[in-house]
Amino acid sequence: MAEIVFLGSGGGRFQMVGQYFKTGGFRIHTGVNVHVDPGPGALLLTHQYGLNPLELDGIVVTHSHPDHYTDAEVLIEAMTKHSTKKRGALVCSESVINGVGDYGPAVSKYHQRKPEKLAILNPGEKFRLNNLEMEAVKAKHSDPTTFGLILRTDEGTIGYTSDTQYFEGIAKYYEGVRILIANVTRPLSMRIPWHLCSDDLIKMLTEIKPELVVMIHMGMMFLKHEPKMEAARITSETNVETIPGQVGLRVNMGKEIKINRPIRQPVLEEFARLKLEIFSGAE
Repeated sequence: MAEIVFLGSGGGRFQMVGQYFKTGGFRIHTGVNVHVDPGPGALLLTHQYGLNPLELDGIVVTHSHPDHYTDAEVLIEAMTKHSTKKRGALVCSESVINGVGDYGPAVSKYHQRKPEKLAILNPGEKFRLNNLEMEAVKAKHSDPTTFGLILRTDEGTIGYTSDTQYFEGIAKYYEGVRILIANVTRPLSMRIPWHLCSDDLIKMLTEIKPELVVMIHMGMMFLKHEPKMEAARITSETNVETIPGQVGLRVNMGKEIKINRPIRQPVLEEFARLKLEIFSGAE
């Protein structure tokens, strides 16, 4: 059984600061335990949802934006048993480790030395951690070293777009995935540079036919356009089951895919009643 545990479904600077949808990234449990893009709150949410950061075997950071990397160093310390044992793997883009242009580095040299293995991935390159194979795929984002991720498990393949705008050929990288985790920052056709909107995802799903899509990295406009309704629209137009991520959501992938929602549901209607002012430049 492969399990995905979501520790946030928000993204962009406004959601990161406001923490309406949380920004802790997600974990994959499939013989090894890997935390992907641990943004602000990742450590705290790990504990709140009954997970143990000391049991991590790997950490992946796809690019040098703070909503994806801020808790990486504390999780490295947890993975390495409070920095007392050289173990685990850190898998990152070039900017996270060395810095590229205005981006990064995001992990200190001190923390880079703590894991047993350190891998910098470029699109097309692979890294294996026991029975989990990770492959970096092309993304088009403001950090030019950003990569999407293909996670191959014994139970099938999971795709993660990371942050990217739509580009010709993006769908081919995710052919054959059973589950697609899509960073959808804006609803409808409200696209902004470097990010996907819902209509971009619909276009991708005309070529990819996963069993399940989970939308995360949702920005502030999703406070006006309720995520469940937008996911239902995508499902209706593509015939691909699409759900919004939320903190504590668990997806189990075996012979069948099972969705286990947390008992405590986020009350999104409360956010709507706040009548928050949504800036036109909000991500």
